[in-house]
Amino acid sequence: MAALHTKVYEQEVLNYKIHLEILGYSPETIKEKRLYLKAFFRYLEENKIFTLEEIQTRNIAEYYKTLQQKINITTGELITSESVQGRMRIIQKYFSYLIETGTLKKDPASAFIFSAETQRRERIIFTQEQIRELYEVTENIQERTILNLAYGCGLRVGELVRINKEDINLKENLVIVEHGKNNKRRIIPITEKLKEELQEFITQSKIYNPQSTENSLFLNIENRRMQSDSFVRILKKLLLETEFGKKFTIQQLRKIGIHTLRHSIATHLLENGMKLEQIQYFLGHDHIETTEIYTHIHTDQLKNISM
Repeated sequence: MAALHTKVYEQEVLNYKIHLEILGYSPETIKEKRLYLKAFFRYLEENKIFTLEEIQTRNIAEYYKTLQQKINITTGELITSESVQGRMRIIQKYFSYLIETGTLKKDPASAFIFSAETQRRERIIFTQEQIRELYEVTENIQERTILNLAYGCGLRVGELVRINKEDINLKENLVIVEHGKNNKRRIIPITEKLKEELQEFITQSKIYNPQSTENSLFLNIENRRMQSDSFVRILKKLLLETEFGKKFTIQQLRKIGIHTLRHSIATHLLENGMKLEQIQYFLGHDHIETTEIYTHIHTDQLKNISM
């Protein structure tokens, strides 16, 4: 992205970054918010708006329309409605911050409601039998542990990246997610079997990497913290070793990631009778509507479960 030319906007991006760091947001979340705020400021510059006081409600409305016409350079298609709404919520929260700090007297974004995506998109959900097949083709304890945490504990890919050995409390049979989405902390109970496999994985890590000072639970071949693309690559390797996975099209495979395991466990928990509110806490969602989107149950099934 092109650099900003207005010193005021450059300083605002820096100020907001510091504000988010004080609030305890994760580096990944801060990077995303800065990126989208900077894109908004770049748009303002292109439209000859160079101070915060000049920004009016119509400018935000026009930017919203511009985003709706924005092309995703990877897919060549329009960016999703969910992405547009998410970017606009980031900008709206920024203006709320300006009001709280007294930088602005009037909020030009207060008239808008940029809600989370409520329409269910087509999602690939693994069945419980397919999950069993994934476990059956694992070749080592690391692969099983990734499935255990991504599926069994519903961790996001960013949470897998950030999780440390100290976040596994084997005495209490708990996995602690210290910095989930929006820096939200949650505690996930684990079964005795999962505990034993985590213990085995941690023990093996110490044996094979006795000199390592890296606290990350998952290490790559260079003994550094494993990154998100490595987790996705391992999942797809396992997937292509299963009979059901070999039947996916290239387009379907592109849609599959660690989030697929998370969506799947949410659906399976609901199928097995867990209440939606409990699944909401398990996944770390702020709003139950988000949990409803994650689950893949028809309305009539939901009614039967809740009776």
